[in-house]
Amino acid sequence: MKSAALVHSMSAAIVVLALAAWLATGREAFTRWPNARLEAADAPVSESEQDLLGEIGIDAAPSAESAAFESRFAFGLVPSGADPAHLLSLATTIALAALLSGGVLVAARIRRATDS
Repeated sequence: MKSAALVHSMSAAIVVLALAAWLATGREAFTRWPNARLEAADAPVSESEQDLLGEIGIDAAPSAESAAFESRFAFGLVPSGADPAHLLSLATTIALAALLSGGVLVAARIRRATDS
């Protein structure tokens, strides 16, 4: 019976730590990972590219209202795709903790039913 209490305590700790990670990484809706393409999108345009764009009438200077993409890790509420790295999220972590704790409850119930 002590092992069941330990599993339930560990499951609760996993949920609390996952919630803390979600809060610490910006309370995003979806899990994100750093992305080189996002970083490249925020990089300033080189002088040769700026000259070329200027010749065709496009202002390549960054405007104050253009949003910058943050290329960082964010532990999201839900997975952002089927890629294994993006499956990590608050929802999947809580589901795994609940599955672990529920499995112990089911195993204990089966054990009691077979003992009697």
